[in-house]
Amino acid sequence: MKATGLILTLIITSLLPFHTMGQGVDEWLIAGPFQVKKPGFIKGKNIQGEAFKDQFILSQQHFNIRTIQPREGDAFNWIGDEKNWSTYSVSDEGFVVFHSNENTTYQVLYSGFYVESEVLASYSLDIESPQMFEVYLDGQLVTSDYTHSENGGSHKKSAILNLKHGKSFVLVKSLYIPGNSPSWKLKGSFQSDASFPLSVSTSPESGMNIHHLLEGIKLGPVSLSPDGTLLVVTYSEVNTKNGENRSWAEVKNSATGRIEQSFRKDGGSGYRWAPQGKKLYYTVKDEFGSNMWVFDFETGKEYTILEGIENLSGFELSPDEQFLVYGISEKEDKDATSSLKYMDELGNRTFQPERETYLFKHHIASGVSTRLTFGESGTQLHDISMDGQYIVFSTSTYSPTQRPFSLQSMYLMDLNSQHVDTLWIGFRWGGSASFSPDGKRLLVQAGPDCFGDIGRNLGDQPIANNYDNQLYIYNLETGSVDPITENFGPSVSAATWHPVDHHIYITAVDEMYQRLFIWDEQSRKFNILPTVPEVVGSFSVATESLDAVYTGTSLGVYNKLWMVNLETHESHLLEDPEANTYKNVVFGNSEEWDFTTSDGTKIRGFFLYPRHFDPSKTYPLIVNYYGGTMPISKSFGGRYPMDIWSGEGYIVYVPQPSGAIGFGQEFSARHQNNWGKTVSDEIIEGTQKFIDAHPFVDAKKVGCIGASYGGFMTMYLQTQTDMFTCAISHAGISSISSYWGEGYWGYAYSSEATGDAYPWNRRDIYIDQSPLFSADKINTPLLLLHGSVDTNVPLGESLQLWVGLKILGKPVEMIQVEGENHHILTYSKRIEWHNVIMAWFDKWLKDMDHDWKKLVPKSTL
Repeated sequence: MKATGLILTLIITSLLPFHTMGQGVDEWLIAGPFQVKKPGFIKGKNIQGEAFKDQFILSQQHFNIRTIQPREGDAFNWIGDEKNWSTYSVSDEGFVVFHSNENTTYQVLYSGFYVESEVLASYSLDIESPQMFEVYLDGQLVTSDYTHSENGGSHKKSAILNLKHGKSFVLVKSLYIPGNSPSWKLKGSFQSDASFPLSVSTSPESGMNIHHLLEGIKLGPVSLSPDGTLLVVTYSEVNTKNGENRSWAEVKNSATGRIEQSFRKDGGSGYRWAPQGKKLYYTVKDEFGSNMWVFDFETGKEYTILEGIENLSGFELSPDEQFLVYGISEKEDKDATSSLKYMDELGNRTFQPERETYLFKHHIASGVSTRLTFGESGTQLHDISMDGQYIVFSTSTYSPTQRPFSLQSMYLMDLNSQHVDTLWIGFRWGGSASFSPDGKRLLVQAGPDCFGDIGRNLGDQPIANNYDNQLYIYNLETGSVDPITENFGPSVSAATWHPVDHHIYITAVDEMYQRLFIWDEQSRKFNILPTVPEVVGSFSVATESLDAVYTGTSLGVYNKLWMVNLETHESHLLEDPEANTYKNVVFGNSEEWDFTTSDGTKIRGFFLYPRHFDPSKTYPLIVNYYGGTMPISKSFGGRYPMDIWSGEGYIVYVPQPSGAIGFGQEFSARHQNNWGKTVSDEIIEGTQKFIDAHPFVDAKKVGCIGASYGGFMTMYLQTQTDMFTCAISHAGISSISSYWGEGYWGYAYSSEATGDAYPWNRRDIYIDQSPLFSADKINTPLLLLHGSVDTNVPLGESLQLWVGLKILGKPVEMIQVEGENHHILTYSKRIEWHNVIMAWFDKWLKDMDHDWKKLVPKSTL
């Protein structure tokens, strides 16, 4: 609706860009006026030595304005006075003039507009009024003027707005003082020499930005009580001032959503349900160690069952709740005065204290603990049988002369007699094990090589990729193995053998998705359990009913919590904590797009359209890939948030090259002894075919980006083609041999990427396919990003390529993120890192170098 009583100035009411140079504000969103009062009790001066002033009425925060994102028609609730946000246009003089309803009372008026910038720029906003006012940007006070005129004139105050990418809300809060004769009016205008696109409107609709992704309440893991009636949900939220992340848990009624208990105690972690009833277990650390607490929802009591355990490394409650098994991580005693460290095992290379975990049984009623394991090898608990009689546990020992350089042995212990049976010993590729409901079998999750040839389905490929997880059923009486996923393409992430219907419920990577599957033992078939989102995150089943909960996302769909009936397969929404964060965000559409390579391989993929896509225009393209063992899922957010990129006006194409899990064992096994050779050909061919098939892509503006193995792929791709306009490598590997020897897990990962191939017997891989040794072939402007304390892929992998390209005079820049490891996790650094990525793409793909010059002023490119 349009109103005429109040007028302000906005520069352009639509999303049309303008160049700021004395431009006025032509439209505003207005709420009010609302009556406010002086304090009822005023006596003397305040603690600052100030007498009461009218400005204190204005500066009082009557409600939280930090989260306000109004749109026309939204209700504004005041005490006994509800009004709607309305759009007002300015007069020819550029002022909005408003006459108060009653000039004998103090009244406050809220006026605002949205401003959207495509760059990280500063603009000067002038506000002019006879009344006192305060100016806020996204809830933060940026300037104020507490003077008021009594002669009909007005006063002006400037505010510097440091704008982020995307939309921000500017709020002007003004005060009418009773008895004032001047008109209540406001005028706004921007003053800036910057010539960058800026749009102003009264609409809150925007694209997604990095603040949407990082800020606000985020869903974490979820768990359902045995009877399915209670649900524990974990949440987290970042403190935007200090960057610290706070997490907590809430227990809710799964039918009504009512909060039954909130756990906001500092240090609480490891929330899990007891196998029976409605008891929640969790741990809290204090100065004496870890304490295990129980909250009983049937009695309303909270109490401890285990106290003062130093170096607790986990616990598992027995199904009959008579005891629990917990682990203690014991550290090797070292001479604290010596600076020498003997490197006796491959694991010592991480320079962490040597620790081994041992198992203990704690009898709850008596409070007595008994040691279960001891010796040269640490032990890992896998599961406790339903009758509480047995545990299955494993040991791991280093085996430096054969990949994967460790050996697993699996054992079964009778807890009554403490007799131990060996299930297998010295397996090169081990797995995790859990009991079947009847306790006679084990469900083993492991790679294709765990039990030798049993379960392999590699086609013509000679070596399996053991990141491609399979499921086996191991018979405890006979030792026989049933490879139930031998012909199942998806890669298993987790599995639960349900004690009610005896089906196995599986979370699995299925091509570009993470889906839920059900395995029926009688039919020996896998069926999809339908879910609302395409990519499932946390999944939990009730053990006494056929109910389950899951979280999940899709492109353009943030994380939500759903409940599903395992019989009807019907889902309903339980939690949507980010609804307010994303209520005004507009996402671009997405589509799947596959192609067939010249050798006949089908490569799956998908792409995102820009927000407000116009098929008559052309857009720059970002190609994102990993190229290693994991596909890039069609999920929301993440380290490389494609929804943000598309919101910034880019087409984003994501191919899923050979070697990724989720497409079957033969496809994943192509990762072995390849190191980018096949993948680079597929990315190049796919990108060219994608451009040819989509005329709205600007073929001269194509960027690419990848991280870790994907960072290696970025480096390697530039040695194979000049088709990209620019490229970004985060934590990339430039020399396969140096990564193999120096990365904390380099040799271990290489066992699945270069099986039985080493620098001394496969120079064609370690040298010829290392980007460093072909640096002279790189001509594409390349940005290298790396955490300064990366232990996975050492910083030197980017540094040595940067040195080589600098010596060669190639277009290269490098930025290291101080104090960050393989993932950039610190809140403020994550924002800087993201902004640098966008600035590099904007510079080369949009011919907009403003942000790059602002963030990297010393850059020579």
